[in-house]
Amino acid sequence: MVVASLFYLHPGFPSLPKWPAAPPAPGPSLVANDYWAVYDFVSANTGWALVVGSQPGPARSFVYRTTDGAKHWNVQLTAYSANQGVAGIQFFDSNRGVVSIGSPGQLYRTSDAGTHWDSVSIPPYEVDEIRFSDPANGWLLASEPDPGSLQHFFATTDAGGTWTELASPGWSGSADRGRIGGLQFRRGGEGWLGAAAPQPTVYSTVDGGASWHPHVLPRIPQANPDPLSRQVFAFYTYVSLLPGAGVIAIVDYPEGGADKSFAYTSLDGGSTWHSAAPPPGGAASDFVFQDSAHWWATPLGTLWKSSDAGRSWNRISQLPNDWRYQAQIIDGKHAWAQLFTARDAVVGSGLALTSDGGLHWHQVDTPRPA
Repeated sequence: MVVASLFYLHPGFPSLPKWPAAPPAPGPSLVANDYWAVYDFVSANTGWALVVGSQPGPARSFVYRTTDGAKHWNVQLTAYSANQGVAGIQFFDSNRGVVSIGSPGQLYRTSDAGTHWDSVSIPPYEVDEIRFSDPANGWLLASEPDPGSLQHFFATTDAGGTWTELASPGWSGSADRGRIGGLQFRRGGEGWLGAAAPQPTVYSTVDGGASWHPHVLPRIPQANPDPLSRQVFAFYTYVSLLPGAGVIAIVDYPEGGADKSFAYTSLDGGSTWHSAAPPPGGAASDFVFQDSAHWWATPLGTLWKSSDAGRSWNRISQLPNDWRYQAQIIDGKHAWAQLFTARDAVVGSGLALTSDGGLHWHQVDTPRPA
């Protein structure tokens, strides 16, 4: 979900560093126009790409692996799906991971770094979201074709061997459920999910989804949703887990014909919430997390860092203006970034890597289906 609005300016930012930006070097490949990719990396050298067709209808999808920092990509899996749908890749360590493709969904798992994949049966519905906390425990939100029907909610404790249907979260059956997102779980059964509601609200569970508890977030004074929206749902939320502990809740609301946003973090299970503001020119959806305190953001071609969970930001480097960076942080020095052209979030996507904390980025090859 991309939110393109500024809702907070922090005073007194330091001047931009004097070192020059290193633009992506010409030559490395981009994902082909009729495909798009999602990535997951476990180190500065090793990662996986799920490349899926961008056109409607039946399509092939591919899983690739690199172990040399994207110098080479090797095909590990080719799958066929009847329609576009959920596309996600999630690795828990260097060997174990899962891939979800298409609608109705297909799920594959590996325990040997992708050398072999097992097809996993999932409930026969259209998958809206799927999330694993570890190789064994996963959760799935699914829908029936009728848009007015309630969503179904399932859990597995044996890596998808069996699925148990749980009571569907009551708010998930709203007509606006497409704006609800961020199904997130940790080991031990802690989970979070966003909602569409008259007040900014997220839900949490501590028992693996058997029961859910609402958390009404503080409402910032300047948030004035459009009157028409107030008659139905004024606020839409989605959530992300902070590394180690804690959660961040992103809130969208329509105002003046545009979507605006704000964010709150909690480190105590939702008992207390603290405001988190993006850097100038940014939005809450720009946040990526090194740990619970150290965050990165890359709005408008600039890399910013925070060491206090979004309370203040420092400019680190200027990025080429013709690319948008979506980063995945490995550690304080290493990060990957999927690159998108300024015109389109799918066509022309590339990939870059930094090994000096984001001061310089080196564009690398992407997998390209034959």
